[in-house]
Amino acid sequence: MRLSGSADMPPISYAINEEKLVGIGFEFVRTIVQKEISVEVTRPAPLQRVMQWARDGHIDMFVGLQSDEYPKEWFTVLHPAITDSAYAVFYRRGKRVMNIDKLYGLRGAILRDMELKPNPVIKLEIENLQLLRTDSIAQAIQLIKLKRIDYFIAPQWQTINTWFESGRAVPLAMLPEPIQINHVYLALSNFSPCIEQKAAIESEIVKAKQSGVMEALLEQSFLYTKAIDQFYNLIESP
Repeated sequence: MRLSGSADMPPISYAINEEKLVGIGFEFVRTIVQKEISVEVTRPAPLQRVMQWARDGHIDMFVGLQSDEYPKEWFTVLHPAITDSAYAVFYRRGKRVMNIDKLYGLRGAILRDMELKPNPVIKLEIENLQLLRTDSIAQAIQLIKLKRIDYFIAPQWQTINTWFESGRAVPLAMLPEPIQINHVYLALSNFSPCIEQKAAIESEIVKAKQSGVMEALLEQSFLYTKAIDQFYNLIESP
């Protein structure tokens, strides 16, 4: 089974160099497939190329799809979701962006492939936000450093990992309440012979979730990166 995913979605899927793609999403898949099935992970590639691989049947599974609204002719999304991804507002520490209402009038950014669907409870008026699109979280952090934007909206753990690995050169802070929660899925290429195993794989996903496999993988990842400590350090005191 040949797997791929985003090169910029830690801890689920991310590149550690130009040749190696790793992440707990791939480890999760290894726990749910039959032991006699070998699992191969592709080298990192731009997301659009990975999508093309799925459409062409070059890969069997995309790990870490954050929407089940992709064209059905490309993928078959497997249910249930393997985990959730919370999106938060990150800003330069000291900017005093202490609540959602203060975003209006500031310069913001979101990831290029992100679909902004805020939780209705927070009453965020998207049409009144000044948002540009960035290609990666690393680029968004750089824009904060250069003071070209005041804040960006991105996945919490993905941003914390990226910020931590970059040496925390930019003093970031984070609003504690997430903007939105996205489900994270595995998706089979419709051109893969593995599509015949859809029901069996979904059954194994259910069993793995009931056994707490993803929670254990997340905990292991958080301990390694000290992400929990960084999470609380990013929340600025009033």
